[in-house]
Amino acid sequence: MHRRAFLAALLLPGCGAAQPILQKPPAPASPAERQRQLERFWDRQKEKEAADRFWNGPREARRNLTRDQFERWDYQRWRQRGWRSYPY
Repeated sequence: MHRRAFLAALLLPGCGAAQPILQKPPAPASPAERQRQLERFWDRQKEKEAADRFWNGPREARRNLTRDQFERWDYQRWRQRGWRSYPY
């Protein structure tokens, strides 16, 4: 019992000090700053896409299928699921 009271005396003041301090929301960015943020975002996106093309490009090139191959693949998948083919 005494141990619990001692632990509570140690922990309770710390809990009160850990309360978050309310902060004002950040000021809205100026139009010029917002435009710079957007440009940086799109630059990062372009870098990601370029890296993705670098790593996945050869694999995707090997997977280029003709329309007939896609239609055959769809037809087989639909038959397995018991669906009718699309010309009906």
